[in-house]
Amino acid sequence: MIVRVWSTAYTPGRIADFIAFAAERLQPFFRDQDGCLACFFTHDEQEWRTITFWRDAVAVGAVKDSAVYAAILSDLVASGLLVGSQQVRKLKYAGGGLYGPLPS
Repeated sequence: MIVRVWSTAYTPGRIADFIAFAAERLQPFFRDQDGCLACFFTHDEQEWRTITFWRDAVAVGAVKDSAVYAAILSDLVASGLLVGSQQVRKLKYAGGGLYGPLPS
């Protein structure tokens, strides 16, 4: 399993807009991707992270080739939510688990 972490700084005061964009555009995209096992969004006062879990390297690699994902990122850039550059890290899953229901 591969864990993909996409991170970026975001425009101060616009976290509610970023959360809405993630719920409306990112979550449905990842949910529909073959091999995407889970998707989580996290943030602090300065940085946003999208953390996705993938079946294998082939599945996670398909994201960068997706025209739909490219359009989503283009819309995100055009929204003015992003500050600076974005980083992507791909990590090997080493263990852990989900220990109860997640809050809505």
